[in-house]
Amino acid sequence: MTGTEGGRAERAAQSCRELARGVLAGHAAEVDADARFPKEALRALRGHGLLAAAAPERSGGLGADVPALAAMAAELARGCGATAMVWAMHQVQLACLLGCEAGPELGAAVSRIVGDQLLVASATSEAGVGGSLRTSVCAVERDALPGGADAAEGRLARIDKSATTVSYGLEADALLVSARREPGSPPGDQVAVLLDAPRTRLEALGGWNPLGMRGTCSPALRIRAEFEDWRILPLPFGDLVDRVMTPLSHVLWSAVWYGLAAEAADRAVRYARTRTGGQAGQAGQRPPSGNLAEMRWRLAAMEAQLAEAARETQAVLGGAARPTVGFALRINSLKLAVSEVAVDVSLAAMRVCGMAGYAEQGPFSVARLVRDLLSAPLMIGNERLVAIGSQLALMARDR
Repeated sequence: MTGTEGGRAERAAQSCRELARGVLAGHAAEVDADARFPKEALRALRGHGLLAAAAPERSGGLGADVPALAAMAAELARGCGATAMVWAMHQVQLACLLGCEAGPELGAAVSRIVGDQLLVASATSEAGVGGSLRTSVCAVERDALPGGADAAEGRLARIDKSATTVSYGLEADALLVSARREPGSPPGDQVAVLLDAPRTRLEALGGWNPLGMRGTCSPALRIRAEFEDWRILPLPFGDLVDRVMTPLSHVLWSAVWYGLAAEAADRAVRYARTRTGGQAGQAGQRPPSGNLAEMRWRLAAMEAQLAEAARETQAVLGGAARPTVGFALRINSLKLAVSEVAVDVSLAAMRVCGMAGYAEQGPFSVARLVRDLLSAPLMIGNERLVAIGSQLALMARDR
């Protein structure tokens, strides 16, 4: 990264830091209590050009690389975990769109998303596939033409998908939806389709009242749309998952969880200081909780693993490295480790703060942070990743 690029990244991180302390933190409790979309925060992010962070400068974005995006996600999480997760998921979808060699129509649609900072949601989950990202039931459908003729130029295709969770899907301007290539395709022969939300029929299949990450607004949705063929991304969905979607998701999600855990640890330290008057080690004074030291070394371990994964993911996204089996194993290991350790840190912070941390309000409350972090092991369930990791460990050859 050049000095100019490094300066840009630091300015973007500083903007995230200021917004986290201001508008994000100012509305976080209300967003959580009402399980509503953080519209004020998204408006502020858009106003600072942060929704286009992953896009190159020549396209109107900030040109942030993966380490910079991770730093931004962690800063945003300190103000509102749900907002940070929405932002992180959007950046993943944007990177998927930017990583394809699009034709003129799709290229124009992606340029509009970047230029207007439109919000893109992901609809890759589906009822009936057991949580498998790489399997679809629904398919891209087209009406049969007389005489068995090939698809006509400009003829509309259709999709009808029941997705089990679609984060901020009802608030998005566009959706990236996975499906089988055609009705006769096997479950793993998938494509990704960019749908324009105003032309898509979205039906909520249930409510949204979870324990944490309430502002992500992620109910099950039935998605029905007609669309032009050019909206099908040219890169097979499996390649997109291996090269962009999975590694970047795991890095940015982990950054959000790290930021939440770091915020919880900082609140615990501030609470401990109030109990000692900031003067630890005085005669007759009870020593500070050992949880403080435990939180710090756990945070340091997460930070180191996250930094290495971000650098390696940048190399893959930039084309300097291939998405090998070993890379997939390390990326999955990042998600497993951070999603578990961040929860441990937040609970240690609650032990330090006691009832002040357990309370929903107050300067030392970590209740929302704990609840948000409890979603981490469930996002692409850790049990599934452990099973996959065991298979990958036998196959890996690089380092």
